[in-house]
Amino acid sequence: MRGRVASSLVLGILATAVVGISQAAAQGATYTVRVDARPPAGASWQFNRFFPGGTLQVHPGDVVNFAWRGAGAPHTATLVPEADADAWRGENQGTGGPYELVVLDTAVGGDDGEPIFNPAVLAPSPTGCGSAEAPCAFDGTAVVSSGFQFSNPADQPSFAVSVDAPEGTYAFLCLLHPGMQATLEVVDPAQAIPAPAEVRADARAEVQTAVDVDGPAAERMAQRLRRTDIGGGSERVTLNAGGFVNQVSANVFRSRTVRVSVGDEIRFRGMTEIHTVTFPASSVEELSLEVPRCEVPGPDTPASSPADCATPQAFQVALDPRTLFPTESNALRRPSRFVNSGVFAAPQRVTFVASRPGTYTYVCIVHGPLMSGTIRVV
Repeated sequence: MRGRVASSLVLGILATAVVGISQAAAQGATYTVRVDARPPAGASWQFNRFFPGGTLQVHPGDVVNFAWRGAGAPHTATLVPEADADAWRGENQGTGGPYELVVLDTAVGGDDGEPIFNPAVLAPSPTGCGSAEAPCAFDGTAVVSSGFQFSNPADQPSFAVSVDAPEGTYAFLCLLHPGMQATLEVVDPAQAIPAPAEVRADARAEVQTAVDVDGPAAERMAQRLRRTDIGGGSERVTLNAGGFVNQVSANVFRSRTVRVSVGDEIRFRGMTEIHTVTFPASSVEELSLEVPRCEVPGPDTPASSPADCATPQAFQVALDPRTLFPTESNALRRPSRFVNSGVFAAPQRVTFVASRPGTYTYVCIVHGPLMSGTIRVV
């Protein structure tokens, strides 16, 4: 039949193909950037990285689709009008900056004076866009952000952005995790750049390396223990609060029971990822870091999403002070006594004192029961 196709039909097919190619070129290509990655079964790892990292080259009009692939951690995909992500963070995420992570609610119209996640970080900007059908537009002059999005293996979120910025160099980053960032380079339409399929292949290779190399290294770091003589017959046992290698966080404590004597110190070294060391481990059943609420005059009301509030702007995510701040005493006097480090990260250190014999369990309130451990004081 191929030899008997009429010339008019051939020309019609070619014309249709050309129109389709022209439309695709006008719409631009779609590049997928993975946000986080899935750890192996049984591993409590968090990949505070974009895949691929480094530099992503696009043409004007191309779409970048940020696809979450983690196992529960929140991230943002945020495009900023500056090439140096660290410089942008220093200007905008420091104390008093417009994207400072935690602020008092009185700074954004509340009346409780409690610490909350900054709504500018929490909420998407702009709103009403970000789907594949209606990407948000990044023009190179203003921040475009997905807002908080939680990885959910059963229904992973995504955030699509049409890059309408002039040729130049920009950055995209996660507002929650320092170091989680990459470069976006918008180049002349005539310049050849890697195709979306090549970028996907690079992402897969980087994920595999992170899973095979960085995750196990972070896990080993979490298991380290060092003993130091501090005099008077006592010693200091130093542990890591998780592990962190090449932007991969092992959200676990040392798996083996740590044995110490009365009078010894137990010190935890902070990592780049935030954690708590909270006694007893059962505290995780009644405490959390985030407390979603609707801002109203007087005591705020519980909420699970902005839909529960009179207006979406009234939705706030407060931080529970019992989790956020350390307890007055760091002494382990009885296994059921509540003792908390508060939220901490590198380069901070938190030290507890083994005051009385017993078996003490502890947990990270931020990352839940999988990040727990045991100390035996004799």
